[in-house]
Amino acid sequence: MGVTAPTGLREQVRSIEDAGLDGMFLADHLFISHGRSRREAIGGGDPFVKLALAGTMSDQLILGTSVVNIGLAHPALALRSFIELATQFGGERVLAGIGAGWNREEFDALGMEFPPLARRMDRLEDAALLARALFDDGFAELGGEYVPVRELSLGPPPSPPPRLLLGGGSDRLLEIAGRHADVLDLNGSSRRLKLGGPHPALRDLARRFTTTVDDLEESVRRVQESARAAGRHPNAVEFSVIVNAVRFCSERELEVVEAELCKDAGIDRQSLADCPYVFLGSAERMRAQLAERVERIGLRHLILAAGLPDVMARFRQEVVAAS
Repeated sequence: MGVTAPTGLREQVRSIEDAGLDGMFLADHLFISHGRSRREAIGGGDPFVKLALAGTMSDQLILGTSVVNIGLAHPALALRSFIELATQFGGERVLAGIGAGWNREEFDALGMEFPPLARRMDRLEDAALLARALFDDGFAELGGEYVPVRELSLGPPPSPPPRLLLGGGSDRLLEIAGRHADVLDLNGSSRRLKLGGPHPALRDLARRFTTTVDDLEESVRRVQESARAAGRHPNAVEFSVIVNAVRFCSERELEVVEAELCKDAGIDRQSLADCPYVFLGSAERMRAQLAERVERIGLRHLILAAGLPDVMARFRQEVVAAS
């Protein structure tokens, strides 16, 4: 179990460890506007600086990104930073999450073209190939159309190397993950809702809350088929989900809590019992939900969106540890 950590790094590290969680995951954004003017946008810090600092504050936390945008610079620069984190703190502690980039505004702010999704996915696959070469061999010679590399040596890779994490829900991303990833963070299914438009972050929660465990079972099946076709073991990829909401409540309160969450997501009120991104109700109900998700989608990792420390600690103790 890990947690996303937005601000107050030292306090976040302390609260994560006090709650019994075992990782910190950071996003990579210049900013996110959520439809406001860019002057009012929420700024993002450098995830590598924060993870390096967190690594000096804790001897055990997993250090991960969810995920680094490799569309704004050559991915070798980010991969070098992951390797350095692994060298300093141990590869078993580093989850190297990379993504194609989805926030058009960030590209625009830098005067860069925002490529079509197909081209961003092509670049991401080139980056995943590069990651495998550098993590496994420390040397790369690739003729990728979008990520060319000529005799790039970063020296002997740490042992163990970082683990490569990809995140997303499109069919193309699932195929790429099957071929190259160690861990896939299962996002909302693109068969539910597309994330186009000027502010896709506003639609992401709606897509997640309308995605079901059935949808993620299909995503897992596609990943396993891709892994098998690439000559990998079908279970080579582990799966994680980011949990957007944990709400302990009584059965009588369930409908009210679901209505509030649906309203926040901009969707009509519906049951969220089969939504893999929320845990609602009693600890017993949550344990049953977790057991089902472990069984059906092979869930290995839970990443909690940053929340109240006492709620995170209670979820860890009464749900995860008791399962």
